Amino acid sequence: MAKVTVNGIEVEVDPSYTILKAAEKAGISIPTFCYHPRMDPAGSCRICAVELEDSKRVVMSCVTPVSDGMKVLTESPKIHDARKTNLELLLLHHPLDCPVCDCGGECPLQNMSFAYGATESRFESHRNDEPEDLKSDVLVFNANRCILCGKCVRICDEIQDVHAIGFINRGFDTIIGPPLGKKLDCEFCGDCLEVCPTGAITDHFVRYKFRPWQLEQHQTTCTNCASGCQMHVETENESIVRVTSKEGLGPNEGSICVVGRFGFNHVQTPQRFDTPYMRVEHRLVPASWEELLPELGNRLNAIRRKGTDRIAGLISPRVSLEDAYAFQSFFRKVLRSNMIDTGARYGFMNAALPIVEATGTLRPLVDHEDLLKAKVILLVGTDPVAESNITGLFLKRAARKNRARLYVVDSEAITLSNRASDHIRVNPGGESLFVSVLSEEIVSGGNLNSEWLTRKEELFKNWNVDPGAYQRLVHDLKTAETGILVTGRKMFRNEKANQSIKNMMKMIGALGWIEREGCGILPIPEAANDLGVLMMGATYEWLPGLLDARNESSRKKWESAWGTTLSYGSGGGLGQILQGIEEGKINALITIGENPIGHFPSGSKVRQILGKLDLIVSLDMFQNELVDMAHFVLPASSSFERVGHFVSVEGFVQKSVQTMAHWGESLPDWEILEKISHAMGSPMGFDSSENLMQEILRFLPDLSPSTRNGEHFVGKTGDIHLVNPLAPSSLLPIPGEKISENASRTKIVEIPAHKANRSSVSRRYASWNEKDQPVLCEIGQIPGEGEFIFSMTKSLFHSGKMTLQDPNLKKIQSEGKLRINRQTARKRKIKKGEKITLSSAYGRCSFTVEPSPMVSEFELLFPEHFADSQVLALFPPEIALSPETGTPTIPRIRVSLSNETVV
Repeated sequence: MAKVTVNGIEVEVDPSYTILKAAEKAGISIPTFCYHPRMDPAGSCRICAVELEDSKRVVMSCVTPVSDGMKVLTESPKIHDARKTNLELLLLHHPLDCPVCDCGGECPLQNMSFAYGATESRFESHRNDEPEDLKSDVLVFNANRCILCGKCVRICDEIQDVHAIGFINRGFDTIIGPPLGKKLDCEFCGDCLEVCPTGAITDHFVRYKFRPWQLEQHQTTCTNCASGCQMHVETENESIVRVTSKEGLGPNEGSICVVGRFGFNHVQTPQRFDTPYMRVEHRLVPASWEELLPELGNRLNAIRRKGTDRIAGLISPRVSLEDAYAFQSFFRKVLRSNMIDTGARYGFMNAALPIVEATGTLRPLVDHEDLLKAKVILLVGTDPVAESNITGLFLKRAARKNRARLYVVDSEAITLSNRASDHIRVNPGGESLFVSVLSEEIVSGGNLNSEWLTRKEELFKNWNVDPGAYQRLVHDLKTAETGILVTGRKMFRNEKANQSIKNMMKMIGALGWIEREGCGILPIPEAANDLGVLMMGATYEWLPGLLDARNESSRKKWESAWGTTLSYGSGGGLGQILQGIEEGKINALITIGENPIGHFPSGSKVRQILGKLDLIVSLDMFQNELVDMAHFVLPASSSFERVGHFVSVEGFVQKSVQTMAHWGESLPDWEILEKISHAMGSPMGFDSSENLMQEILRFLPDLSPSTRNGEHFVGKTGDIHLVNPLAPSSLLPIPGEKISENASRTKIVEIPAHKANRSSVSRRYASWNEKDQPVLCEIGQIPGEGEFIFSMTKSLFHSGKMTLQDPNLKKIQSEGKLRINRQTARKRKIKKGEKITLSSAYGRCSFTVEPSPMVSEFELLFPEHFADSQVLALFPPEIALSPETGTPTIPRIRVSLSNETVV
């Protein structure tokens, strides 16, 4: 350690520290323009100058390392003059347009100029007069305001790893922008916009619309994916104006993706429902809550009296813990039904069920910090940058800065492929076979029997797997000190997903990754609160706390906790719900943010099945196919309009706060359910979201709010306290407290237990692992001559279908385009923007083409957000459900391509 004195304050720091970091530790702020804590220091702005007392030298604090005994002055006449001179030089070419600059009022250059008296320059030169670069649909580059600190270029290179902008020209003619003056083509994360200290980079969506002092700032959690990003929502008159971030804040450490930063205006569009509707004489007409609720309550009561499991419910995995808990309480306690399911059934349940079976928890074994420490990382069937952008950023950092050996197994080239040690580009549909063979190779110690050897050869011969890359992967997995397997959407939606996840669990157990700290599997949830909604028991398999809902012992525990009798039936998920409706056993359906019609081909007759219901109640924000059939449409609040909690991919439980006024008469989902229960004469008793969360934490204290860079309550992960709160002898722990032997309460302040408890997971896994060996998954489809494999993917620029209503994101991606291999398009003389037609055994559909080098030769990809009934018509009409998980499968489908257009 080195002892350094800064302005008379002595601190002891690591010898690798710079003077700037040492000053920060001493609590002293040094002004900077080009410095950024997550990037390598540049030393280009010269504003962080400090004086070394002994030598009287002026040095740049951001690049000068400390030495033992060093004495530093951050403020002195010499330093003041040096900084003032540098500011005058920066202002020499800078335009005097503060009154019209969006950065005015929050501009570090403006503030520092006033602080050091550099409002007038002693130097003379021409002012910059470059025209603004307005070519981008998102960002505006004003070279005249740029001070060439380079932060925007470096954050794009070092953090985002996109390299979309750079320095152009030399000397006084230097500007920053896309190469060769082209239109900006990037991920539009807006990190460059966030770090720009002058207003040289602004965005089209909010420029000239505000002054910083007019805005009210709210810190909240982004709910567009499971990254759990912390962000600042800035409002004026309770309407959202912009979204910003703060360096070092939350799991995202200051970065936000394009959807989080710019995708907020869909909650403020006229297309949103702002009043309840009820069906009168075959038409939906506006109604007040007061006139609608009694009618709805009477109709639900009439159906409830027919028996258990007569009313079904579907809930989105994008809702909060509070909404999901109220949903399952409403159905099990009020409606006497266990016919409930969540949107996680369309994919993520294929991972959740086997993982809970093997480990007993949905909390992850590893988090983003573990990714940075891992020696080997295997990505299978996932594109983390699109699915959980911050997970993608940590993976980029692990590979680029920490030199982790990264392996990507996928048919298409993903963003992380260029950082991979090997991209094993298996042909479309071969991922499950690859996982099967790899798992058996690891579990058996390389002693494959003849059947497995045959399948291994098929991988190399028919599925385009490079034998050398495969062997390197096996070697690195076996020898790495720490390793992590990351999987996601493409694997979850695979026809053999359940078996594949089981094989992965077998493999990581054989590698010793279950017991070893820093190792494990990281499944990336498909929606913001997949984990939380399942933990709350919003599916027929589980009660809150992931207790088996069909187990009598589990049911009695919750009966005791709730002080009531649960008389629901055996229940069922999406498949059983549709079957029950068709057979007349289910008479009503209540949905929260879910539209099952949009997930199935029209030939599946889901619409016709739902048409048999006596009652459909839809809680939603926008019109869709199910809303058009509903008898009652109840306007739901967005996550910007309510308080709630969400569980991130890392297991953090984070709070979203109300940042804007309720849209019209919209209400939070839990409050709508509470009002319905009152109308039925069976109130649940939830009078606020705080009251709801208190009940959740009373029973499940390990779900207390937690985030990175914070200290919070910690309990053993998986603790469940099912004690009747009405019993006078009960003494329940509350967040932040524990109960000692003499019943005195003691504060706990530690790092939160957001990850799984490894010792309890190891015990559970040991008993599960004895059951069977890796399963050999069946081979997928190999395209025939002239055929392609068509499948749907996640777009970086949208989150579900809801953001298709967002005017900001629609400027970036307004339509779905079919991605085709660039060389294939060239051979077939297909140009960008042309229309082509795909034909399958079930239907035809026309697409606009976008050639891409990322797509494999036999693959065609289309963003799922834009998949309408015409696109779904390419798939088989039968509702194919996984026998293990009940998950509906929309498989990859073989198609042929023609240059004709469907009329």
